[in-house]
Amino acid sequence: MSRPYGSLVGVRPGKLADSMLALGFPAAEVVHRLALERGVEGERAHLLVEVALTQQALLAPLRGRRECVAMYVSIPFCPSRCAYCSFPSHSLEQYRRAEREQYLTGLRLEIEAVAAELKRLGLKLCVVYIGGGTPTTLTALQIETLLSTLSTCPTWEGPTEVTFEAGRPDTLDEAKLAVIPSSYRLSINPQSMQDETLSVIGRRHSAQDVRESFALARKMGFNNINMDLIVGLPGETPRAVAASLDEVLTLKPESITLHMFSPKRASRFGAGEAWEPLSNQDARAAVDLAFPALRTAMRPYYLYRQRGILGGLENTGWSVPGKECLYNVMMMTETHGVIGVGAGANSIFPVPGEVWRRHANPKDAALYLKRLPEILNGKRSLLSDWRAKNES
Repeated sequence: MSRPYGSLVGVRPGKLADSMLALGFPAAEVVHRLALERGVEGERAHLLVEVALTQQALLAPLRGRRECVAMYVSIPFCPSRCAYCSFPSHSLEQYRRAEREQYLTGLRLEIEAVAAELKRLGLKLCVVYIGGGTPTTLTALQIETLLSTLSTCPTWEGPTEVTFEAGRPDTLDEAKLAVIPSSYRLSINPQSMQDETLSVIGRRHSAQDVRESFALARKMGFNNINMDLIVGLPGETPRAVAASLDEVLTLKPESITLHMFSPKRASRFGAGEAWEPLSNQDARAAVDLAFPALRTAMRPYYLYRQRGILGGLENTGWSVPGKECLYNVMMMTETHGVIGVGAGANSIFPVPGEVWRRHANPKDAALYLKRLPEILNGKRSLLSDWRAKNES
């Protein structure tokens, strides 16, 4: 088994580097200690420290401001379910339009209730991430109504950032982009630019659709676009990954997230569907080809790992300086509260010196609606308790 991170086996291997830097250890010494005491490979140790330093700078405006929180908004619908996906999402083929409308009504009620509670407790909403699923499966009118609900929340506080996942190019059109403010961070995620691969994993779009959606977003004024790629999809070689990355870099997005394939249990691949993973050697070769190309325009700013991740490697977010996603950084560093609204959304409440408080909404959209009054009461209680703990 490949162990590039030595004894650092958790989801967030950078937390140790971050803690050591916060205690005043020089960066070079942190790299040395990670390699010597934890068995982290030298290149990975340098990567962890580089990311930790970048995150500390990004979080500096929020340092000491525990009243600032993030919000995750879950839209659990997709045109179809990708073979590698384990997210709580519902295929549009199985979820009728009327049911989606009912879900959105409940979601808006939860957003409004949470916003009122944040205001009562003196908490401020700093960033929002609208994910799923694929939020752009909603109609233009539904998107406009949802964003209107968010914009009227009485708790916004700078720095402000909103990310809108438009992960599937086959769900994007001019009408939808017209109701999403061009100041938002937009995520258009091809996963691969190889048409054969896209077909195998269940994506109903082509590489050309990706190019056209990206061009349309640029034409409509979006200047902060992220794109995701996955290393290790069935049938792909390191060279195929490099070719996809070259195509994406040619488009010049502001950020790229490079994921290593992980056969999650809730996905079709994790449940036993046949697939042939890259060897550890080929996974490393793919990353060795990708990292120098990414460094020509970007820097790494967040990093995490998953169970069974290919080659024991990492998922890494890269960005043009100044275009990093603050929400991703807050999630990785666990410095501030994150309030999840919608089906399958999780909330995390950091309490100094204590185990984190967590709250999970039901993954099934129908069950979420059925239990909404209970969910709101539980969230109010947790928020009140968390605020009191942070003030004491």
